[in-house]
Amino acid sequence: MSTAGDVGGVVWNVIQQAQIERLDNTTDGLRENLAQQQADTQAAKHLEERVAYLALISRALFELLQEKSGVTERELAAKITEVDLRDGKADGRMTPQPKKCPSCQSMMAPRFNRCLFCGYRDQTADPFNTVK
Repeated sequence: MSTAGDVGGVVWNVIQQAQIERLDNTTDGLRENLAQQQADTQAAKHLEERVAYLALISRALFELLQEKSGVTERELAAKITEVDLRDGKADGRMTPQPKKCPSCQSMMAPRFNRCLFCGYRDQTADPFNTVK
């Protein structure tokens, strides 16, 4: 024979267990978020290092070009603007434009050097804008 106190104790234990499980789930979620945040931070750091290295390479290449040919920084700036405007926007990016596949007339994604519909390979694709 159970008493009201026993039933109350069982209910209390069930409520406590549910709260503990909820806290465990929250803790697991926070750990996963922290791990993802750490991975994202590492990826961002890696990208920053790559950009800095590419900037160093670009500077060294320009200085070599300047020494060998006499190209000025003003000419470089004008060329940068010209290349930037090729896609119709002065946004500091080279955004390749899609074009029609000569084989099937489907629009070809500018990042690939082939048609995703018929497999045609574009031998004239810009190597700076394609994915291997």
